[in-house]
Order: sequence, then C-alpha cells, then structure tokens
Amino acid sequence: PPYLPLLSTNLMNPDQLSHSNASNAAIFTAFPMIITVTEPLKEFDGTKDAFISYLITTKTTLDAFSSPTVSVRRRFQDFVWLHNSLSRDFAACVVPPLPDRHRMEYITGDRFGPEFVEKRRASLQRFLARLSRHPTLQKSEYFRLFLESREWNRESALYRQKKPGDGVFENLGDALLNAFSKLKKPDEKFVEIKESVDKLEENLQTIDRLYQRIIKRQTDLEADYRDFGSSIAGLGQLETGITAPLEQFGDTISKFADAWKRMTYREENGYSAQIRDYLSYCHCVKNVLKLRDQKQVDFEDLSEYLQNALMERDNLINTGKSSTGISSFLRETVDNIKGVDQEQVKKERLQKLDAKIAELKKEVENSNDVSDQFSLEVAKEYEIFQTAKTIEMKDCLLAYADSHVEFYRQGIELWEEIIPVLEDIKFQA
Repeated sequence: PPYLPLLSTNLMNPDQLSHSNASNAAIFTAFPMIITVTEPLKEFDGTKDAFISYLITTKTTLDAFSSPTVSVRRRFQDFVWLHNSLSRDFAACVVPPLPDRHRMEYITGDRFGPEFVEKRRASLQRFLARLSRHPTLQKSEYFRLFLESREWNRESALYRQKKPGDGVFENLGDALLNAFSKLKKPDEKFVEIKESVDKLEENLQTIDRLYQRIIKRQTDLEADYRDFGSSIAGLGQLETGITAPLEQFGDTISKFADAWKRMTYREENGYSAQIRDYLSYCHCVKNVLKLRDQKQVDFEDLSEYLQNALMERDNLINTGKSSTGISSFLRETVDNIKGVDQEQVKKERLQKLDAKIAELKKEVENSNDVSDQFSLEVAKEYEIFQTAKTIEMKDCLLAYADSHVEFYRQGIELWEEIIPVLEDIKFQA
C-alpha cells in the first residue's frame, strides 16, 4: 500500500502496482493523509557539502493544509528537525524513530550508494507514514510546516528561535533525579504494557537473527547457482554437438541466480529493514513508559515529603520538637545556653512548616494531576502503537510473501523456456 511501501516502485511488477493503486481509496478513507518519499537526488555533488534530498508528496483531506496535494524536497537533517521538535513538545506521544544516522556506511563513505539511499528512503517513508496515522502528531504545526512549507529554511529557523529546546534537558533532568528512585506502587496496567513490549522486542530480535541466517543462505545459493551456470556453459565448449543448448541452460541458471538476488534485495530493503525499524519503535515506546514512571515517582516522592512535613508538625505540636534524636537534643541545648525563647522558636517553626505544607499540598495535587493525565495519554499511545503494529506487520508479511511468489513465478518462466531447448537435443546412434 502507498502509505507504507516497503519497496520502490521500480521493484514492483505491474500487477502489484495496480493492486496498490486499487487500495488507495480504502486507505485514504481510513487515514486522512497519504505521504510518499521518492526521487532521491544528490545535491551539491562533488563538494564537501553534498547531501541527498527526497521528494515528499502529500495527499490529504486535513483543513490545515493549503492544498489537497503538496510536494516539497527535504534532506535528512530536516527530518531530524521534525523528529526533535515533536519529541520536545509532545513528550507523552510515542514519536516514531528515524533511521540510525550512525551507520558503517558513513564511516566507509558509502552514504551516497544506491542501496543505502534506498534503505534510508524506505525508512523515512515509514517514519512519515507513522506520523500521518497518529491522531495528535498528524495535526501538529511542525508536521504541516515540514510537509508544505515553500520557505522551509526561514520558517524552520523561526520555530527554532521560538522553541529553544530546553524541554529535552528538563526530561533528562527528571531522568537523572529519579535515576535511583523506584516506583512504590507500580500500576499493573503499565507493567503489563512494558512486559508486552519487551516480549515483542525479544521476538523481533529472534526473527531478525534467524532471518540474517536465511539471507546468508540465499546469498550463498545465488553464488552457487552462478558457479553452476558458468560450469554448464564451460561444459558446452567441450561438447561440440550440444554447445548451444548447454550455453542456453547455463544462461538460464544465471538468470535464476539473478532472480535469487532480486528476491534477497527486496527482502533486505523491505522485510528485514522494517523489522529493525520496529525494534527502534519498541525502544521509543519503552522510553515513554519510563517517562510515565518518572511522573509517578515525582508524585510518590512529593507525597512522602508532605507526610514527613505533617509528621514533623505533629511532633512539634505534641512534644515541642520538630524532630527527635541527637540533632534535636543538641539544637535545644545550644538554644538554652543562648537563652533563646523556646515558645517563640516553636511558633516560628510552626509557621515555616505550615507554609511548607501548604506549598507541598499544591505540588502534590499538581503532580498527581500531571501523573494521571500522562498515564491516560500513554495508554492511548500504546493503543496507537498496537494499531500501527497490526497494519505494518500485515503489510510486512504480505510483502515478504509477494517477493517469494514473484521469485517462483520468474523461476517457472525461466525453466519452462529452457525445456523445449533441452527436448530438442538430437541423439546420434
């Protein structure tokens, strides 16, 4: 389907394209946006500032857009800006991951190679497709700006000035402050969600590991078929009576090896790449779950501080001491030596405690509201993630099946073409 293509159209046969186009109406009814990432173009070629830009075409029924169809060009850094902006301002949302920029292709200097560019193009399209299906993120001003702005550099720079990005550091601070805190009353709902995501991640890792073995086996088979085809063709040079049929048979085997290669390429760029993308997606969900836990820890810690302050006030009222122990005894002894009025001290301490308790009550109430609201949003996010998983896994498996069907269809055609050639070989008595 066009909202989640696993392969570029030049890898699809006409039947697949017609099937894809036929499904457009149903998809557009379910989701108000269809986004395609196509035509990667190397700009500033031959300079140190060279980069790849992509044509992004959006068809939408959302009123926020100036036109139902818009096309713009964006580079990878622009995708990074979009991702970071959404992550900063929509902390409770699971913002889908971008393809990893720290790849061996950069180290080896192959980031402009056609295979790497195609993998990145497909991953970027999955990223935008996930955003387009998200009920909150699809309507964000950042997303609209990214998809249709004609003055991208100027407008995105203005947004950077308005949003300096300290929200990221606030979240980091929360993580550091709560690094050694644990939930006292874990919510079973979110415990189950985390366990479910962990299990999904574990299964995907197993699938990826097994599939890499399959890919290696297919690559080895492709090489073996090529060697086999060359050997048959070489045999034809010795068997002068059937040289042509043997050469044709060897050529058929080479074409069959090409079919193996095409299938492997399609699966690597579709099925395998999407499995790895989804592993990153799981990681994003777990990060939001951690942030939800931090909000609950904030509430629990503030509640504990409030209870301690209330106990301290009760102790001061009942015993005249804000706390017990050696520190309280020493402070009281020093005050007596100085001739300090203990009643006045008690009154001042009570005033400070009352002010502290009033402030803590407000903070506890606010923290509880934040924690509850954040939990509600995260629960919705998990449902969105589940829906996306169902859609994408279905299309992922269909694409895998299609690649095998196409491979065997090509294989049947190749072998059926060579059969008459072999049957036409004449035997001499």
